[in-house]
Amino acid sequence: MGRFSILLTVAAVLSATSAMAQFTVENDTKTKREEVKFEEKVKGIDVNTEYFNAARARAERQRIRKEHNELEIRLNLNGSMTSYNDPWTKSRGGDNNFTISGSMNMKYVYNNDPFRLTTTASANLGYNRVRVDVEDGVRKGIWFKNIDNFSISTLPERRISASWAYSANISLRSQFLNSYKSRTEQTKDDVVTGLMAPGYLDVSVGMTYTSPNGKFPIKLSLNPLSTNGTLVFSDKVKKYYEAQNATSYFGVDIDKHLLFSGGSSINISFDRFWGKNNWLRYTTSVESYYGWMTNLGRADKIKAYKNYLIEHEEWVNAGSPEGLEPPAVPNVVALHPTARWCNTITVAATKFLATTIYFEMQYDKAQNTAIQMYSTLSFGLSYTFKNKPSFSYLRW
Repeated sequence: MGRFSILLTVAAVLSATSAMAQFTVENDTKTKREEVKFEEKVKGIDVNTEYFNAARARAERQRIRKEHNELEIRLNLNGSMTSYNDPWTKSRGGDNNFTISGSMNMKYVYNNDPFRLTTTASANLGYNRVRVDVEDGVRKGIWFKNIDNFSISTLPERRISASWAYSANISLRSQFLNSYKSRTEQTKDDVVTGLMAPGYLDVSVGMTYTSPNGKFPIKLSLNPLSTNGTLVFSDKVKKYYEAQNATSYFGVDIDKHLLFSGGSSINISFDRFWGKNNWLRYTTSVESYYGWMTNLGRADKIKAYKNYLIEHEEWVNAGSPEGLEPPAVPNVVALHPTARWCNTITVAATKFLATTIYFEMQYDKAQNTAIQMYSTLSFGLSYTFKNKPSFSYLRW
């Protein structure tokens, strides 16, 4: 009872007095307190982290454009003046000759392997002034064209190996201004050629070989499927040939404005620099076309016209007896191969002065049975813009 009385007494005391206590429950098996470790959660900024930068983005876009796009523009301006004074002649003071010419050549290449698009354009225009004799012994200074042409072509390619690619070629060439019969005959009735009169449109499909040797940058396009169009859209030119009683002009029937034929073509080009600072440059191109498909398609008409010519000649030799003249047939002749070879040699004296030698030779029996040739030697101002060092060593 004594122990029970003590417990009752303690309980009564605790109930009469307010008290606070804190208890901690721990694992009895723990032998030591673990160390408190602090880990750094905020770290420094990583310098490799990518952030948008407008200047860097513009520079990257420019780098990509320059990688895929290559452009060259070459401009030339040449002029000369010759003065001749001879008071002993009837010319009364002699003569003065002026010559001025300009040219532009452009080459643009878009390269995004395995696709490539090459676009070229060229233009030449030149005039000279000489004094010629007109009526009543009067001498007069006349301006007359000595060169006038332009051409543009585009060549898309799809590479299939290091040197070969599927390709298609589209080209157009003609002249800017009217050409006249002679220096003293330059009226509206004397226009013999003009803008798109004639004009030549060529479309071909085939394969292109590009030499992997940078020292021999030749390009060869073989096009088994090609079409050639001759365009004549000038009423003045048509009127001139009608006055000559011609039945055709530039291979096109006089009552029509265009003629298309089918066949095959081949194109060869070469462009290379030599010497320090590329002071010497040689560019050449050969284009040839043969409309054999058209010849096959109208073989019967071609043969019929040949037979008519033979029979007509026999009829004339027999004295042209009345009523025995062979019946006329349409004038259909076979197409002959055409060829055009252009050469340019440029010698750069300084950055802005250059000597240019140009030679062109072409054969087109529909216009003339003889080989036509043209050449110039000029010295004058020259400026070349390039967005890359050199075009001669472009490769896939």
